[in-house]
Amino acid sequence: MTRLHAWLLLPLLFAALLFSGWKTWQQAAAYERETLAIIQQLEAETRIENAGKQLLEIISLGFYDDYSRQVAELTRHKELQRAYRDSVNIMTGVFLSVALLLLLLAWTARQHWLDVAYMMLAIALVALIVGLSTPILSLQASRDLPVLGETVFQFQSKGILTTIGALREQGNLWLAVILFLFSVLIPVLKTLVAALTFFASTRPSVERAFHISHHLGKWSMADVFVVAILVAFFANSGETSLTHAEVQAGLWFFSVYVILSLFATQMLSRLLVRSRGQIAT
Repeated sequence: MTRLHAWLLLPLLFAALLFSGWKTWQQAAAYERETLAIIQQLEAETRIENAGKQLLEIISLGFYDDYSRQVAELTRHKELQRAYRDSVNIMTGVFLSVALLLLLLAWTARQHWLDVAYMMLAIALVALIVGLSTPILSLQASRDLPVLGETVFQFQSKGILTTIGALREQGNLWLAVILFLFSVLIPVLKTLVAALTFFASTRPSVERAFHISHHLGKWSMADVFVVAILVAFFANSGETSLTHAEVQAGLWFFSVYVILSLFATQMLSRLLVRSRGQIAT
């Protein structure tokens, strides 16, 4: 593949990256809607009501079929839930594959590590946006009860933006502001400022921009947030635990952002130091 072909493929692949990220967000939202519909039918109050409907259906010899219709509706929601989950997994895989191709093409275009670092920042920014707007963890408290069957006592789907919104609605405004500042605003600013060094025309401006980005990174809690989520996941995923945690697509995208932004800033830092040495000699 020639460099010209690489430059022509880059915008097409980046458009594919944006599409796969948007599609993952869309399918993840549909998966969450179907999950909520299933949870609504598995709540204790609904299960008790359905047990009464089942008894009436048996007594009426099937003339009263409300229970059967609800079972069919529950089955339909579960099928849709599985389909959306498979779609989320596929689109996440497509996103990661396209991201890898973009990094390879960024190197092929000029064979310069600086291009790879800036491409990492671009991919990281897209992954951050998807990770912020997509659920990252769901928590479900359920138990298989006699007569009633599987019964859900509590269900919560957690995302960064939804968590911030929930904190604000509950009156925890300061916590919402802190979470927004350190896990949303600072990561976005850090990535944008580091990316702006690509357009800087003078070396002092490059160093100043990277210096700002480096200090912003020290205040970012994105990586800490990912670790906290993983700890919560493993703490609530035991076989005997009443609460079951399930990792959602948003965590993978948020993790991609953390890893790529870390590697990109480290590469930019080393390249900047190396360029200083070359100028000095």
